[in-house]
Amino acid sequence: MRLPVPESERPITLPRHVASAAVGFTFERYPGDLGYADLDVSGRFGITDDLSVHALVAPLQLSSPPGRGHFEYGQSVGNQGPGVGATYRFVGGPVEIGADLTGYVFTIPGLAGGSLVPSVPIRFHPTWALRLDVDPNMVFQFSATNAVRLHVPITLRANLTRSFDVGMTTGVSSYDLSNARNDTGIPLGFLLGYAIPGSQGPVADIDPFFTFPYLVLPGRTSPMNSGQWQVGLTVTGFIFL
Repeated sequence: MRLPVPESERPITLPRHVASAAVGFTFERYPGDLGYADLDVSGRFGITDDLSVHALVAPLQLSSPPGRGHFEYGQSVGNQGPGVGATYRFVGGPVEIGADLTGYVFTIPGLAGGSLVPSVPIRFHPTWALRLDVDPNMVFQFSATNAVRLHVPITLRANLTRSFDVGMTTGVSSYDLSNARNDTGIPLGFLLGYAIPGSQGPVADIDPFFTFPYLVLPGRTSPMNSGQWQVGLTVTGFIFL
C-alpha cells in the first residue's frame, strides 16, 4: 500500500507521486436565518514522501442571504479566494511534525488583497486506530481592513473498521486578535468518514461533518453561540501515478 486506507494511519503529507482532488460542500447558518452555501474544489500532490503541494482552485459561493451577493468566485464567510501552498514534514513516525505555508488572493467583490497562513501541523498516531491532530495556524490578512487571526484546531479520529472512522473537533479560534476578548471562541464538531479501498490505497474518501465553529464565546455576556453552525460533505479521490 502506498497510502494507508485507515484515516488514523495516514501521514500529514501525501506520499511521492500520489495525487488527490476534493470537492467540498458547506452550508453555514447564522443567527437570524442567514445562510451561506459554498463549494470548494481543491487538490494535493506528493512531490516526495515528506513534501506535498496543495491548491484551492475554486472557492465558489453558491448562495447567500438577499443583498449579500449570490454566486461568486470567492466566499463571503468561507474561503475568500483561491490559494496555493506547500507542506513539509520534518519529523515522521508515531509523532509527525510539519510546516505549511499557504497564500490566498481575495476575489470577492469589495475586498482587494490577500492573506498568508503559516501553520505547524502535528499528528499523533498512538495506535493504528487512533489519530490526534493539532494544527496551530495564524492568518495574516492584507487588505483595506488588515487583521490577524489565530486558530488552534484539535481533531481526534478513530477507525472503527479499516474503512470507517468517526471523530470530533474542538480547540480555540480567534477571528480577530485585536478584539480577542469578544472574538475568541471554542468550536465543537463531529465527523464521519468512509474510505473506499483500492490496490494501492484509498480510491476515494467520503466525509460528512457537522460543526459549531464558535460554540462558546467565553468573553461575552451570553457565551453560548449555538445559532451558528455548519454542515457539509467532502468527497476526495486519489490517483497513484
